[in-house]
Amino acid sequence: MPRLWQEAARAAKLDSASTNDAKPLQDIPQYVLDYAPLVHLYSGEKFWPCDIAEHLEHVTPYLNYTPIKAISETSNLTNLDKLNDYNKGRFVYLTSNDDVEERPDWLGGEKNIPDIPEGEDAIHNHPPNPHQHLLTAPSPSTRPLPGGRSSAPAVLILVNKPNNITDAFWFFFYSYNLGNLVFNVRFGNHIGDWEHTLIRFNTNTGKPTHVFVSEHYFGQAYTYAAVEKLGKRPVVYSAVGTHAMYATPGRHPYILPLGLLHDETDRGPLWDPVLNAHTYTYNHTGDVLRASSRSPEAPTEWFYFNGHWGDKFYPLDDRRQYEFAGQYHYVTGPLGPRFKNLGRGKVCQGRQGDPCVVHHWLPPERVRVWEGPGKGEGEGEG
Repeated sequence: MPRLWQEAARAAKLDSASTNDAKPLQDIPQYVLDYAPLVHLYSGEKFWPCDIAEHLEHVTPYLNYTPIKAISETSNLTNLDKLNDYNKGRFVYLTSNDDVEERPDWLGGEKNIPDIPEGEDAIHNHPPNPHQHLLTAPSPSTRPLPGGRSSAPAVLILVNKPNNITDAFWFFFYSYNLGNLVFNVRFGNHIGDWEHTLIRFNTNTGKPTHVFVSEHYFGQAYTYAAVEKLGKRPVVYSAVGTHAMYATPGRHPYILPLGLLHDETDRGPLWDPVLNAHTYTYNHTGDVLRASSRSPEAPTEWFYFNGHWGDKFYPLDDRRQYEFAGQYHYVTGPLGPRFKNLGRGKVCQGRQGDPCVVHHWLPPERVRVWEGPGKGEGEGEG
């Protein structure tokens, strides 16, 4: 367990001792780990997975544009929920202590690039040409070994639901989201970035039925049978810069009001989140998150923070900001996993009444319409 998580765990243990909570922790069923996703990060990525504990060392909570604490008063995983004392946390923003335009090292997370498993040929995880998208799966003779470990822990949240449904939400955090280009102008940058892949299971059989991947303010749902797999584990792809998640490598177009743009994925470093994950169970009706027996000391307080994991959108008099046709260079950082509709009935992320299309195969890419980030409040992204 990383040092910052160890420190948080010790603080959490003291808290739990004071409340005399003797309720046994739940196990993570083995089938959840057996069918966990493998994530291809982009070969030319500049902003890699990050550790939320380390992220908190580089930000100061602001109420809108006013600092709540001094920079020296660092928030951590066991006290982040205390920020909800300020207007219920809704307008609290974890604001970078550095000028993000200077690209401080902690934003990039380069040290968290997944390692290459022993014996793996580097070409499988690092294509020599980042534009060689390898749109067909590797042949059996060149099929990659299981993915590597990242120093940035993934977060697994397991939710049991009626009708024999178990949802395994795998969350991935990045300290920076690099927006895409429109007419050679970049829009939609933000600090803090939560993405997720959901594997839905039949609780009785322990077999996966569906896979959902988050993409900006929408996402795509598939049957388990439809998606690419290594062995029996689904393979998903993280787009360069934005980290939107897709079921295939290649270009993924979508539309903003001011033009067409696209995400891009390829078979870059293969990340196995099971190798370093903090695992939880969540009662969505009671809004109760608990560490699982697999990582019993994992803190939970951070989950209840109601605010944003990055800066509020910069005003137009900030030299880092510009706006065109209602779209902003920098938008607001996202809300955390608690706000990703963990109690959803349909496998899609939207509201219960929204349509949910489940694909039974990997179809040719279709252009999707996205209204764009605007100033952004980050509720839906990821």
